[in-house]
Amino acid sequence: MSDTTPTRPAPSAWSAGPVTAKRTGPVAVLTMSDPDTRNAMTPALVAGLSEVLQRVTADPAVRVVVAAGLPDVFSSGAAREYLMDHDRGELEPFVRAFARCPLPVVAAMRGHALGGGLTQGLYADVPVLSERSVYAANFLNYGLVPEYGTTWLLPARLGHALGTEMLWTARGYQGAELRRRSAPVQVVPHDQVLPRSLEIAERIARAPRRSLELLKHQLATQLLAASDAAVEVELGPHLEAWNSPALRRLVADRYGRPEEVWP
Repeated sequence: MSDTTPTRPAPSAWSAGPVTAKRTGPVAVLTMSDPDTRNAMTPALVAGLSEVLQRVTADPAVRVVVAAGLPDVFSSGAAREYLMDHDRGELEPFVRAFARCPLPVVAAMRGHALGGGLTQGLYADVPVLSERSVYAANFLNYGLVPEYGTTWLLPARLGHALGTEMLWTARGYQGAELRRRSAPVQVVPHDQVLPRSLEIAERIARAPRRSLELLKHQLATQLLAASDAAVEVELGPHLEAWNSPALRRLVADRYGRPEEVWP
């Protein structure tokens, strides 16, 4: 074999709590996997995502991150315990982690994504959705109103009329319905979500890492500026709803009931 024959970098792997990642070539696949909570935003998942993302992006061989969840649940949003706690925690670093990542992120949203979990996935640079999975901005089911720029992000990513409708109805929309309603995101058969995401990531990874970092900075700066403006509008109403007795009552009555979300 010639000494000039190019060789692919050896795979690397990282893990922290329920979050793992593995690099093959320039693409790292990060997986959030907490079956017991259906990938709810628990402290373990929040901390694990932050740690693994930092370690993945510190590897100079990584150019693109593919973010995945469980086979049938990408993220089920805030945990019941979080919503029942009067002390409002800080989930912003988790929800907007993919926007703040210095490298491009393709979100393989193969499973259901609810509430803040939907917001998190749509903050990725390229989200890929499943035809059969359910996507819901289910905040009003609990008398809650969104934060973290969700009221701007959903209309911006999915179309103004559709994104606004999702916020009002709080119901679940299967990916196939979103595609029929002309949502400008990729929606593919369930088993094709991860392969399509990897295909997109490998295409992106053809560019030099520094060029990708520069484009990500350009796009993310604009994305975060627009969503920051929404956060300023959202925060007061969100806090009022958070401190309402109706929130805990509705969470106790409705959390986890399929009829509250599923179409």
